[in-house]
Amino acid sequence: MSDILGLINLQCPNTMKELNAKRPLASEPFGAKFRLMDFALSNMVNAGIDTVGLILPFHSRSVLDHVRSAKEWDLARKQHGLYYLPMDEEEELLHPKEGDIYSYYKNLRYVEAGQRKYLLLSGCDVVANIDYEEVLHFHRKHNANITLVYKKQDADCPGEGYVLKTKANGHVTGMKKAENVKKDENLFLGGVLIDCELFLRMIRRANFGGKWKFFNEVLADNVENLRIFGFSVKGYAKRINSIDSYFQSSMDMLKLENWREIFHQDNRIYTKIKDEAPAKYMEEARVTDSLVANGCIIEGTVENSILFRKVRVGRNAVIRNSIIMQNTNVGEDAVLDYVICDKDREIQPEAVLEGTEKEPLCIIKHEVR
Repeated sequence: MSDILGLINLQCPNTMKELNAKRPLASEPFGAKFRLMDFALSNMVNAGIDTVGLILPFHSRSVLDHVRSAKEWDLARKQHGLYYLPMDEEEELLHPKEGDIYSYYKNLRYVEAGQRKYLLLSGCDVVANIDYEEVLHFHRKHNANITLVYKKQDADCPGEGYVLKTKANGHVTGMKKAENVKKDENLFLGGVLIDCELFLRMIRRANFGGKWKFFNEVLADNVENLRIFGFSVKGYAKRINSIDSYFQSSMDMLKLENWREIFHQDNRIYTKIKDEAPAKYMEEARVTDSLVANGCIIEGTVENSILFRKVRVGRNAVIRNSIIMQNTNVGEDAVLDYVICDKDREIQPEAVLEGTEKEPLCIIKHEVR
């Protein structure tokens, strides 16, 4: 799809500051070896989009370290490929801007230089394997000006989000911001397919008009003026907007049907490759219903949990219903239940750390002041 230009806004609000205040949401680890940004980037590449821009967030080091030249996504090219679109951190500190209009306005040159008919916008806070080729066919079939990607919720979804009201044919008749998204409501997933020329006009007008937010101050104001349609995602799709949603979505990956929907489709989810030894299970190890990444050494018990690369589980240690990020050492006889442990942590021998399903305990790195 060489007529589509990709643009991913990695400046999503950090809704998980309890876990890591400095790491942007885009680079939050997920599913034993992935990062949240991998889904948006892979979905674009799988649709044949050969030019993708990343609007970088504040504290972008982890993003740059993960994506690098983007060779894993086949975007390390002499022509087209990946473009980093950095923010002015000094300007952001002195004169912070709300919303996303200003970020888009500063990067209009990228859209102009791309010389494509369509622009595909995406955020970085959704776990989904989306076929954007289908979205394009839907967009053309309905002669739409704008197509928004959404998921009809099969259960209540705590946390704010944008909700679409649609007709049977997908025509969007209303949009609103909801404090809590209810069952059967259409949750907007951040994907927007729009004509480039229309996007350029809308962003310029919005910026000069003093508007801040693209969705509820620009798109919502044009529901009656433009042909805006909603494309419904049928497979697994979850928006990460809290510690609870992150934990629940991570635990969903332990169910085989969900894992297959995300990672075992024809369209793969790509990530940074690390050549490491396979996980090592010692004689005393007991592992059930868990995801265990390369480089782990397990001497204890792991149940219904996710272990990232190079996690070491000591003898007689027990880990249940937990997410343990890379390079963490869990000492002997320690017990962890409903815990999210950030990377590079040291869990002392005999430690007992317990949270609940709705409020998992977060183990983070504390800075000395």
